[in-house]
Amino acid sequence: MKISTLPILIAIVFGAFWFMVSRLNRRGSIDSSGRNWLALLLTILIGWGMFIGYQADRGVFSADRLVGWQAGYWLPYVPTAICLILVILVEPLRSALRRLVDETPAHWLTAIHMVRILAIGTLLKASVGLFPVKFAWCVGGPDLLFGLSAIAVSLLAWRNRLSQRTLMLWHLVGALVILIPIIGLMPLFMREELITKLFAFPMVLAPALVVPCLVMLNLLVAWRLLERGLAKGSA
Repeated sequence: MKISTLPILIAIVFGAFWFMVSRLNRRGSIDSSGRNWLALLLTILIGWGMFIGYQADRGVFSADRLVGWQAGYWLPYVPTAICLILVILVEPLRSALRRLVDETPAHWLTAIHMVRILAIGTLLKASVGLFPVKFAWCVGGPDLLFGLSAIAVSLLAWRNRLSQRTLMLWHLVGALVILIPIIGLMPLFMREELITKLFAFPMVLAPALVVPCLVMLNLLVAWRLLERGLAKGSA
């Protein structure tokens, strides 16, 4: 039996997001259209995770098939593309996401990234030869450090000691510590002997679902803070 913290991690991330959405709905901050679009977005993402998890469990990304699939080059971008397309095309969804950032306490939106401390698991596995070393240290290492920084940032945000600009930059860093190595070093990672471990079930849910969602949350908050800052500057 494979033991993994990923199901718990998924429950925390999606549970926290839905709690924030439900809070907005109870406060009357979003209408039924916005709530329904947010619910649909979460449903699509969870459905995508279930589909990829099932495919990985069937061995679609096994060693003898992985080269043909080249999963590292597209797997993390599918949920990102889904979200971007919906946000661009659906105004009620954009409005609801703006409300989500505006009316959710800043320290809630930073504290959720503490879950990234669990990246230490990949480092521990890599140290005993059970996980690709380059991927673990280039992606998991910075992710772990960002998760640790979320503790201090959340405490400072709770005490209102951080400016909106600082929070925006911190969220941008949270996205870049993942995007830079993934985009720039994936050809190197895909040549690692143990890279199939990344695409085995349940580990595949990290690059296919959890990590893209956390990065998109970083970018969502940074985008909204920038938007608000620009609007305030032009007022």
